Amino acid sequence: MKAAVDSAKTKQLKTVVVTGQKNFVERQLDKIVVNANALASTAGGNAIDVLNLAPGVLVDENGSVSLSGRENVIIYIDDKPARLTGTDLLNYLRSLSVSMIDQIELMPNPSSRYSADGTAIINIKLKKLKSHGFNGSATAGASQGRYFRWNNSLVFNYRNNKLNLFSNVGYSAYKGYFSSHRQRVYTYPDNSLSYTLQQNVHEVHHDQSFNYNLGIDYFVSSNTTVGVLYNGLSVPYYETGNYNNQFNGNSDKSDSFVNSISHYNTNTHRNSLNLNLQHFLPGHRGEINVNLDYLQYANQANQHLESDVHHPDDTLATQTALITGSPYTARIYGAKVNYTDTLFGSVQWEPGVQTIYSERNNTSNYFNQSGADIIPDLLLSNKFRYREHINAAYVNLQKNFHRFSVQAGVRMESTAGNALQYDMATKPDTSFSLHYTNLFPTLYLMYQLDSSGKNALGFSAGRRIERPGYSDLNPSSFYFDRNTTNTGNSLLQPAFSNNLELSYTHNRFIAGINYSRTKGMITRGFKQVGDAFISMPVNVDLYTTIGTSINWTFNITRWWTVNINQEFINRHYKGAIFNEGLYANTNLTTFYLKTYNQFKFNNGWSGDITTTYRGKLLLWQSTNRATGQVYGGVQKKLNEKATLSLSGSDLFHTSKTRRLTKIRYAEVYYYLETDTQRLTISFNYRFGKAVNRRERKTGIETEAGRVN
Repeated sequence: MKAAVDSAKTKQLKTVVVTGQKNFVERQLDKIVVNANALASTAGGNAIDVLNLAPGVLVDENGSVSLSGRENVIIYIDDKPARLTGTDLLNYLRSLSVSMIDQIELMPNPSSRYSADGTAIINIKLKKLKSHGFNGSATAGASQGRYFRWNNSLVFNYRNNKLNLFSNVGYSAYKGYFSSHRQRVYTYPDNSLSYTLQQNVHEVHHDQSFNYNLGIDYFVSSNTTVGVLYNGLSVPYYETGNYNNQFNGNSDKSDSFVNSISHYNTNTHRNSLNLNLQHFLPGHRGEINVNLDYLQYANQANQHLESDVHHPDDTLATQTALITGSPYTARIYGAKVNYTDTLFGSVQWEPGVQTIYSERNNTSNYFNQSGADIIPDLLLSNKFRYREHINAAYVNLQKNFHRFSVQAGVRMESTAGNALQYDMATKPDTSFSLHYTNLFPTLYLMYQLDSSGKNALGFSAGRRIERPGYSDLNPSSFYFDRNTTNTGNSLLQPAFSNNLELSYTHNRFIAGINYSRTKGMITRGFKQVGDAFISMPVNVDLYTTIGTSINWTFNITRWWTVNINQEFINRHYKGAIFNEGLYANTNLTTFYLKTYNQFKFNNGWSGDITTTYRGKLLLWQSTNRATGQVYGGVQKKLNEKATLSLSGSDLFHTSKTRRLTKIRYAEVYYYLETDTQRLTISFNYRFGKAVNRRERKTGIETEAGRVN
């Protein structure tokens, strides 16, 4: 382990990094760095495969991500938010081949130069190219589980003295399944109303993801560079679901059952344009960056849900169909200017300003079909528009002493949002506004206990905000079936968190303790309304986590390296559960363990075995049972340019979700399995030289992560 002082251009504190063989996990002062290509077991996979193995990271079946107990984490791609959530985010991450990824940065307490939105940030850094001439790499991967998938990527650039042309392209064809069993046991004070609902769900989905980045940098002079970056994403998605609901018990639904078939498809398009100016002041260390950004996003979602209700004797009682069409568009405009320089010869500082304007529009059209007749459902149909303006200013200061380093910053953000729900035939139009201005300070300290830097203490603190996303605020509903609904909540308020972390480093051993306190945390809640089980986002009065972590890397032999990452995290929730007269004050400590065994053999052979374990997990109204997985892979370096890999994920198919959710008068048991057990083969070929391109930060990084 050594301490390295970054150059003035990088404007970062001293960091503690691991030297020698490149390990899967490295610890720096303000982040944990995951080297995506260090494991053979992720070769031929995608970004989700790496995230599932990253320490402290959890990715659930709905695309929600948490980091060390902190929920609602924002995913960044090259210091810019991924601009997507839910299924669209999952599809995008699947299209990012591991061969396109250089590192993944886990930032539980990001500095003030980043947007204050989100409880934490996970930044996926793609491989970048900048050397002269034409060079790059191509990867083809094929995977077999229950269904076949494939994932391809191409990274290249061309550069001469005046021009740098670069591109990343990824394409994946993905087929998977979602199979679950749910049991809802309703126990009412009047026992004659009690009943049990058994649900069996099976979905098969197909999607193709095509993402592409094309950029041009023009070197006007040795001090000035102008650039254009275009990014696009296209994701057609189709899903067929079969839902069987069986009613048993004392109610009037006794022994009846409902069979529903859902045909659901979306077509997502995202296009963004960034204009960038980078200028170094002559004779100074100062640097000016200017970014102008535009983002356009569109999603067309359609569903045809057929439901047949049968009597206990299997005769057909009713037959209905619900047809939904939901076009959604978003436009975001942004500008950002920041300046970096050195004051008094040794204090590095970076002030910046940013402004973002966005408008999002969604139309939800519902129709009921009976036979050949299609009748608009005026009770459900509506339009929803949300406009938001965010202005921000920040300053970041850094000073390195002999053994002591300090970095401090503060960010001010002012948010003004206005929502309108309109064109509702059965009730009047409604609107609401959100206005708030807040300060978000950050602090990082590091002290080397000896001159060699092998022993060091680190401390960080910061404040964050979690703004409600558009889909969270949108009151429109999505029906999985007639008894299961997902809806938004226009009453949501922003959440604020304070985060602290203390760490100790000795050689390749790192121990830490962290604390987070969030008021009004936004999470998903569940309640029963009539016959429907409704899922919707809610504010929890108070959510706190306290955790300990240990990361230890050591060599058993010269060819066998082991990394052990272990965490204990206590989650504590306090708050009223909707307006049902219930108040929760629950907590649970969860144990996490991830082990990485890397093997390096002769003649270009390498391999690894990775295990993950998560203990019992508390999620507001729900509790998940423990789960664990095993991954493995072997790799052969054919020559200096070509590598062949064979890997297996979830080798024993133990990655299954078992959950208990408690609501008023009911307990819901949930079991889920997906196509996680897979065998993958991939081939990577590099042409030219392995190099890097200059990085770029755009001006809409705050808002783009909340595009939908």
